[in-house]
Amino acid sequence: MNYEPNDLQKNVEKMTGSHLNNIMQLAVFYTANYEIYAINVAKIQNFVILDEIDMVPNRDPKSVIKGVAQVRDELVTFVDLDSWLGMPKYDPSVFTAGVVCNLNCRRIGFFVRDIIGIVDKYSFELKIPDSRELKILYVTSVKIGDKEKPCAVFDVERLMIDCGFPTEMPPFTPPTKESSAFISKKVLIAEDSGSAARKLTDFFDSLGITHELYPDGAALISRLDSIDIDEVGLVVTDIEMPVRDGFQVIAHIKRSEKLNRLPVVVNSSMTSGGVVEKVKRLGAVDLVNKSDPRALFALVKHYMGSMENADV
Repeated sequence: MNYEPNDLQKNVEKMTGSHLNNIMQLAVFYTANYEIYAINVAKIQNFVILDEIDMVPNRDPKSVIKGVAQVRDELVTFVDLDSWLGMPKYDPSVFTAGVVCNLNCRRIGFFVRDIIGIVDKYSFELKIPDSRELKILYVTSVKIGDKEKPCAVFDVERLMIDCGFPTEMPPFTPPTKESSAFISKKVLIAEDSGSAARKLTDFFDSLGITHELYPDGAALISRLDSIDIDEVGLVVTDIEMPVRDGFQVIAHIKRSEKLNRLPVVVNSSMTSGGVVEKVKRLGAVDLVNKSDPRALFALVKHYMGSMENADV
């Protein structure tokens, strides 16, 4: 089951309407050690063939960072995914393609032995492991030949953190004029990451804005359907979440006669051009990356009130 990177690239750029059916699209691949892993298609910027990569190597033998390369006019850091996952050493000649991810406007790449293909998975088919030590977000299965094989969706954000890339909101100090400048409505938030949720809580507390936090899109949607909509000034949602994701949150709000005037801001590390285009097409006002609190503040200021002469 070998797929050409250019053919798979079309899937990434197209970004289908899978959100309408509670589906996550996964790019499935073999590692150098023939382990079956996957990554959410929405986190991929592009696929590349090895001939396109001329890498400046990292000479530190202990580092999982292999080097940097220019890919389509952009510098990309490439990492040793197998070593990061704790797998045995391998022969680098087994690789056939590379995958470039874009998170928080930072690019990180890794090599694969073979790309198996892109598969659709319903949320109930994605099992969340009890331990974060596994470095994976979900466990599922994919059909290889006539057999179902286990497949792990690895944690790209954790890989980036381990490689020294910031992926979450840094501390934020608001301008001196805060709560009195905002309308007295609340913000509803969907965020499944505990650390990111704490950062958002600190952010809105610093502005004096009342907010409610929910661990997934389904819980947020349930609250929206029951709340007096006049109490809500803004919805902030992550994209990749269990049960119902951020794409589905936006689609639900914009299809609802009761909710469709609510502004929705996506706060996510998934910042590729395809993702930004998709969330705007669904009806979100914008996407800001999780490491840019100033961009989030500017949108909150715009939709929740006016802060005259504030230095954003």
